[in-house]
Amino acid sequence: MAITYPPEIEVVPTKTQSKRQTGKGLPRPRPRIALDLGSDDELLLLENKTALAWMVYHNFHQLGIIDVGEMLAFHIRKHGKLSARPCATQDVVEYLVLPLRYSINVVCISKRIMGKNLQIYDLQVL
Repeated sequence: MAITYPPEIEVVPTKTQSKRQTGKGLPRPRPRIALDLGSDDELLLLENKTALAWMVYHNFHQLGIIDVGEMLAFHIRKHGKLSARPCATQDVVEYLVLPLRYSINVVCISKRIMGKNLQIYDLQVL
């Protein structure tokens, strides 16, 4: 058996130069970085004035349970929808839904009596 050696390849020296030095700038803009410090602008107070415990959601993400007479504070981005449903019921129930805006700071879950046999639960902005 004969031993073969790979052919020698001549290496051409290269010169590396960044695009910033050539005056072309960056290939794409860099994203800005923001610090999430939990400012008071993102504070949302939620109060339960009913005799039921409620499961609270923000854009279909569960935030937690608010008990009877309790007030909770959430630091969330005020966009999308805030929704709530009763915890204790096993039946199919409808959600209370409130579209959020930047100007909303306090939300209340309350019960309204519309007639003799009609009771309505509602999310109200205070």
